[in-house]
Amino acid sequence: MRRRIGFLFICSAVIPIAVFASAAWACGTLTTISSSTKVAAPNQSMTISGRNFGATPANTPVQIRWNSRTGPKLNSADIVPQGGTFSANVKVPASAKPGYYVVNATQFSSSTGKPKSGSPGRTTIQVKGAAVASAAPWGASNATGSGGGSGLPDMPLLGIVLSAALLGTGLTLVARGQKATRPALGV
Repeated sequence: MRRRIGFLFICSAVIPIAVFASAAWACGTLTTISSSTKVAAPNQSMTISGRNFGATPANTPVQIRWNSRTGPKLNSADIVPQGGTFSANVKVPASAKPGYYVVNATQFSSSTGKPKSGSPGRTTIQVKGAAVASAAPWGASNATGSGGGSGLPDMPLLGIVLSAALLGTGLTLVARGQKATRPALGV
């Protein structure tokens, strides 16, 4: 009986993985962006190029944001893709400290206000060099995460944890079931 329940848990572990994998592939064409430089200094200009973005007015102009989809906006002018592509000059924030950051290019549907399918496009930038001095007041929190997140766990991470728990439980039950059904070696 333990073996059957264990196999049920193992099979159940595959379901969340299949759901997240199918959702990832169902998006169709993903938006992509690239940067003219992968290593930059604070306040340095760089060119962000994007592909597979939608046309306006069905979609809004592209927003390029620093380190999260809700982070500081890097583009001051509207970026309207021509033929699905764009190229825009932006600056690394002057307050950026040395480290790795994500640049997001998001486009929204004009009718629903939700991100366009396959959006945002992402690329990483490494900031090197001295940042402009901007220390938080003593006792204030100095955010070091995705910036402006809701505090909720990322859904794919939740699915992976659920799958690992189901898989571990299933394997344990199967192993215990095999021990119980082994014939005793007698003399």
